[in-house]
Amino acid sequence: MNIFTLSFLFMRFGCVSFGGGYVLVPLIIAELIEKRGLLTLSQFGNLISIAQVTPGPVGINTATYVGYLHSGVSGGILASIGLIIPSLVIGTLAVTFINRWKDSIAVKGVMQGVRPAALGLLFFAVFQFLGMSVFTTPIPWKNIFQTLTGAGSGIPADFRLSIGGLVICCVSILLMWKTKISTTLLIILSAVAGALICR
Repeated sequence: MNIFTLSFLFMRFGCVSFGGGYVLVPLIIAELIEKRGLLTLSQFGNLISIAQVTPGPVGINTATYVGYLHSGVSGGILASIGLIIPSLVIGTLAVTFINRWKDSIAVKGVMQGVRPAALGLLFFAVFQFLGMSVFTTPIPWKNIFQTLTGAGSGIPADFRLSIGGLVICCVSILLMWKTKISTTLLIILSAVAGALICR
């Protein structure tokens, strides 16, 4: 894949990144991992981890990483620009028109339609992160859903639960729910805990 095709691919992602970077996760998995083979699921899991401890949202970090991986510094820059430009243009137009027609039934309907779709994409991202962090092998969601409906082949034999990952996940949820801990401190503490117990 040449540098301009890669930039155009991320420009497409930028056109549909409603609701933030995490709604891009299904697109990234479908396009970059399953269809084009530019990343493995394991590499993407590591990228998500790095994105949590470095500045910037997951979308821009992915664009920079994939662009750099395949075309060096210029690839990282062009892929990142490709992702950003549609968001800037569409965001500017959206704010202008929504403020002008915020009482329109059509605009209200659009907003009500987009929210549940974005929520669905976020849930998909949660399931993918669960498979990359709480289990020792990527969770075969398609197999599980097929098994529940009687059409699947079951769960692979090497499928294992990561107790350390599950503990970190549950403790993080409790700390966010019960305290006012900063997300930065929580990520640092989780990284330290992971280094100690997730071996």
